Amino acid sequence: MRRAILGAIALLMSAYSVLACGTERWPVKIGTDRDATRVANFPQPTTIVQLGSIPAPAHPEQRRSSRFAPTELTTFQITGVLTVIKREADDDYHIVIADPADPQATMIVEAPDPSCASGSIFLDSIAFARRTVDQRFGEIRRIDTNVPVTVTGVAFFDVLHGQEGVAPNGIELHPILVIAFQ
Repeated sequence: MRRAILGAIALLMSAYSVLACGTERWPVKIGTDRDATRVANFPQPTTIVQLGSIPAPAHPEQRRSSRFAPTELTTFQITGVLTVIKREADDDYHIVIADPADPQATMIVEAPDPSCASGSIFLDSIAFARRTVDQRFGEIRRIDTNVPVTVTGVAFFDVLHGQEGVAPNGIELHPILVIAFQ
């Protein structure tokens, strides 16, 4: 009887962890999509303002498992000021970065939970980025801060749905591959 109860608890916990992971374009967000191996590894330095000015695809949600070339096949590196970090329902860390030259220009970068990124070609980097954030901030629910940061991640177009800190075109760096606090 006890073994059956423990088995049921383990099954419920694993089901919860799967349910907690994201859904919308999830394969692209974590690097399990069919185009993930085509993502350029060498980061291109840019700014939040420049990324926010890239024309967005009309309906990014229509490509669940493929990327919009060339932008989503590019790894970018930005420097800015981390203003907000919060844990979302899908267990991602939603991080808002402001452009130091134009603090009104912000964008989202996200650090997925490594347990939700099984099979990702970026899994080691995803895990490293999460550990880096956890070591800096500890338990995260929501933190408002003002920390200079450099972030390297893969470009991703999200659907605009009122996200805090979203760029005008919905571009994000998702997943974060490296995050360095200054």
